[in-house]
Parts: sequence; structure tokens; C-alpha cells
Amino acid sequence: MSRRAIPDTTKVPAAAVTMAYKDYHLLENWVDYYGKQFGREHLYVLSHGGDPEHKKIADGCNVIYLPRDETMTKWDRLRWSFLSDFTSGLLRYYNWVICGDVDEIVVVDPEQADNLIEYLYRHTTHAAPKSLSPFGIEIIHNPEWEERSIAAAGTLLEKRRVFRINANYAKPCVIRHDVGFTTGGHANNHQPRYLDPHLYLIHLRYYDYDLAIERLKSRADMRKIISADSGDEAKQPWASGVENYKKMISSNAPVSVTMEFPEFRKTMIDKAKDLHDGRVTFFGGGRSKELYRLPDRFVSLF
Repeated sequence: MSRRAIPDTTKVPAAAVTMAYKDYHLLENWVDYYGKQFGREHLYVLSHGGDPEHKKIADGCNVIYLPRDETMTKWDRLRWSFLSDFTSGLLRYYNWVICGDVDEIVVVDPEQADNLIEYLYRHTTHAAPKSLSPFGIEIIHNPEWEERSIAAAGTLLEKRRVFRINANYAKPCVIRHDVGFTTGGHANNHQPRYLDPHLYLIHLRYYDYDLAIERLKSRADMRKIISADSGDEAKQPWASGVENYKKMISSNAPVSVTMEFPEFRKTMIDKAKDLHDGRVTFFGGGRSKELYRLPDRFVSLF
């Protein structure tokens, strides 16, 4: 083990990396949030297909154009293989790297720290896990409950406070050691898997009804053109996404205002499964049927 102090003072504290294809409003939110956390010069936006609009949105960030194969052959496996290597490379210059999709935002409970760097550095020791898995929640917009437009004044989380909990989005995305992600980033090769007690991954796939329906339909169309030999991609549930979303928001109203889920956390760990000869671990627990509301302390984060 290296005797260099932790954190390594020769490195910058933290960076964030994502890959985007269109998704302009989500990218605006991603850049604005992580720019305030780390500085735009430490954000890396991989523009899939080389979109000039991404450069405008991510002004001051590191925007890298990547070619896009319109046949979508093995696209998700290739994407996460590249993100694994890219994230590992950035760790030569950063103590921590957050790697995730453009609709995923990692936050720390404001009761625990004022920002991500403060929290990560407080908990950075030689014994720290190679990666941290934030607790996963998904914002669920029902326009009957939350009528304000996403474009109205105020933070996104002021206008969109309803969520469900989802173990699939407790992704091990906060990285401090060379990494190999599984497809989708839902697991990696760091063992043992560590569920952080104070970090949350806020998934924004359903954050606005109109935008979510449009995006889900676009993803369903994308699935249709994926090559027949892309076996893992063909199993993606995009085609049923619109139906599942509408079913979700037809359920009961939120049951409580909380971010405390000790029993669900325990189930995630107790029902975790080791796959690929124990090289990767997936949390158990699935997703909640119930919906909840964010406590006030979270709504100013973005």
C-alpha cells in the first residue's frame, strides 16, 4: 500500500464524468450541479455523436466528441467499457471520480456535510472502500400532484419532491480506485460492495411527465435499431417504459416525508447476490411500491 497521505495532495479533490446523447435539459442540470461542487474545469462530458449543443451547455467543461454508430451494435457494453477505462485514467489526477449517466445526481445529506468534497475527504482513509454506492432514489413526477412547470422559478427539487426507492440505482459510482463497471454501471469489480449511509443517487428519468414520455419513446425507438447480436442490449426494458411509468403515477399518493429507510437498506445487503464467480455484487431489494416526499433540507441542492 502506498505511504502517500490520503487524500493525495498531488491530485485534485474530485471530478465527474458522464456520456450524453441529446438530453439537453438533463445535461444543463448535471453541469450546473457538479460545476458548483467541483468546478466546471473538472467535469468531463463525453458527447456521443459530437453534438454542438453539448459544447454550448457545457461551456468551461471538458467536452469530448465520440463517434456514434447508428446501428447501435453492442453500444452499452462498449460505452461502459470506455467509461471504466476513462474513469480509471482520471484517477491519476483526481482522488475521487463520480461516473454516471446524465440523469443521475449524487448528493450528500445536508445534515452531514455542506458539499461532496468535504464529505469525501472527511471519510478518505487508507481503509476507505474503493468505491461508494449512494442510496438510490427515483424522482417520480405526477402532474396532478406537482403542477409547476420544470421551467418555473426555483430549484428542480422544489418542484419535484416525490420519489420511490430503488436498489438498482444504488450504483457504485463514487470511485477512488481503478474500476471495471458492469453494463449500465449497476455494479463494478470492487469488493466488498459498500452502501454509503449519507450519500444519495437521485435518478431523474421520470422527473417531468412530458419530458419523460418523450425520452422513453425515443429510447424505445432506439431499441428497435439495436443489432440482433447485441444480446444484452436487447433485454433493456425501454419498450415498456411508458406503460410502466403511467402505472407508477396512477398509484397512491406519497406515504411520508423521509429519507430514512433502515429496513430497506438492510434488505439490500441481506439479499445481495455475488455473480461472475464472486467478482461483482448486486444489491437486493428491488424497488418500493410506495412513494415518498423529500424532506425540506434536500430541496435546495439543485
